[in-house]
Amino acid sequence: MEWTSWTPFRDSFQAKPRGLGILASVSVRVDSARPVLFVAHPGHELLIHGWLRRARPAVCILTDGSGHSSSGRISLTREMLRSLTASEGPIFGTFADRDVYAAILGGDAGFFIALVAELADHLMARRATSVVADAAEGYNPVHDLCSVIAGAACDVARRAGVDVPHYEYAVVDGPASLTGETLVLDDDAFAAKMSAARAMASRLSDVDELLARHGEGAFRRETFRRVDDWIVDRSMASPRYEHFGEQRVAAGLYARVIRHDEHIVPLRNALRQWVESAQCVF
Repeated sequence: MEWTSWTPFRDSFQAKPRGLGILASVSVRVDSARPVLFVAHPGHELLIHGWLRRARPAVCILTDGSGHSSSGRISLTREMLRSLTASEGPIFGTFADRDVYAAILGGDAGFFIALVAELADHLMARRATSVVADAAEGYNPVHDLCSVIAGAACDVARRAGVDVPHYEYAVVDGPASLTGETLVLDDDAFAAKMSAARAMASRLSDVDELLARHGEGAFRRETFRRVDDWIVDRSMASPRYEHFGEQRVAAGLYARVIRHDEHIVPLRNALRQWVESAQCVF
């Protein structure tokens, strides 16, 4: 029998069989009984397919993955979740990408407060034991806001008596960019992950781009870093999405650039203020 492993090891563990991609079910909360996954776009879940296959979280996805087109790719994720018997959360491809970007540019705090409230309601109703969300890498403002929304929702749940640890995973920077609790996939789990990725590659250009950038072997590891303070600005001084935006504006593809200080920080501050003032509502 083959195994894979969680690291770092804790004091007690119970061995788990091959096929679930785990050597030891260590005393870590990310591998807990009732996890929730919250990501920006369909396809992100492929990056932690091994954990998804084992933990079968309730999966929340903010956008439908339509980008600048009229058609999304949420159906691909829905089919994969059905094959894994994982459930859809209440936020599942609810918005077109352009709607979320419009809310960011318009400073629509109410839009994001409603998302925090809905996610918090789900965490409390499920009695969630962990939430995993996109990391704030400064690559895409929606990815970064997913981290903020998840952290704010955990705070709301915690104030209501439901302690939900918040974890993040790397979306574009590769598993090696983070340190934390790490799942190393066995051959079966890794093959299943690569098969799922290849099945989506024709509709998701990021698959080939990430494999070319980091190498296939890098994705045998899935690393989850605990987020203790979602208010802390973890983005670089000049986020990459600002540079991308400037290039697209110059090319006539975008009308405006989303700026970290002008758009993201005020939304994060508005969510913080709402969480602090709304604690007695739940």
